[in-house]
Amino acid sequence: MEPAFRRYVEQCPDAVLVTDPAGRIVYLNPAFERMTGYSLAELAGRTPAALKSGVHEADFYRELWATLLGGREFRAVFANRRKSGEPYYEDKIIRPLLDEQGRITHFLSFGRDATERAREFEKLTHAATHDSLTDLPNRSLFLDRLGQALRQASRRGEPLVLALLDIDRFRDTNNRDGHLAGDAVLQAVAARTRTCVREADTVARIGGDEFAIILPGAAEADAGHVLEEIVAANAVPLRYDGREIRASVSVGAASYPRDASDDEALRKLADAAMYVAKGAGGNRCVAYAR
Repeated sequence: MEPAFRRYVEQCPDAVLVTDPAGRIVYLNPAFERMTGYSLAELAGRTPAALKSGVHEADFYRELWATLLGGREFRAVFANRRKSGEPYYEDKIIRPLLDEQGRITHFLSFGRDATERAREFEKLTHAATHDSLTDLPNRSLFLDRLGQALRQASRRGEPLVLALLDIDRFRDTNNRDGHLAGDAVLQAVAARTRTCVREADTVARIGGDEFAIILPGAAEADAGHVLEEIVAANAVPLRYDGREIRASVSVGAASYPRDASDDEALRKLADAAMYVAKGAGGNRCVAYAR
């Protein structure tokens, strides 16, 4: 490394990393050490894979190497891990260095810690896709997940159950006990419903007192047990501000592919079944029946 360039990168505020053509680390500057917690002695001869977090898919790295080996610059935000194990984001530019014959002699990268920026972006994204009161996915994210779940069910030849849930006599609760009590009921229904489902399932708040539940890969009988459990969990009186509030739910369910093959039709059938449940007095689950 030329003395002038070494002085520059030693003082550079960006994290600088240099590797040989095989991707083995031959140099890193003090800013890189501060950002990652690794010294050159610890990483020399290793590849930057030592920083991998496991977040990026294989396609990300294939694109990286295709770009660099083609003699072009690659820029991206990398999700990596520091020596401590703490995740961080790095806005990085990687360039191939060429000799007079156009052969790659080294790879040079400049990076800046973008963790705070990434976290702010994640917060904004979360706020745009989640309900502020219950922290459940909102209608927009629900529709996106339902579309994805249906496409996956079609590819795999698996069933899927969609359920719509409405709180019984919720307007009466708001009028009698006040809007803060109504908010407490909404939060309780969200929390209780979420505890009844698997991690792969989705519970979303899609309207004022209306929720949706996506149960991918669930047979109708299994889904029926889950939905009955949800009804029972939400029938337990809620304690709020020193008093007891009784709230129950009505659930309507429809199944893919038996009842419908697209998201709009499935939602309409689940909605119709929900109104049958409400018409029968609520506090129950009804599956759509032709």
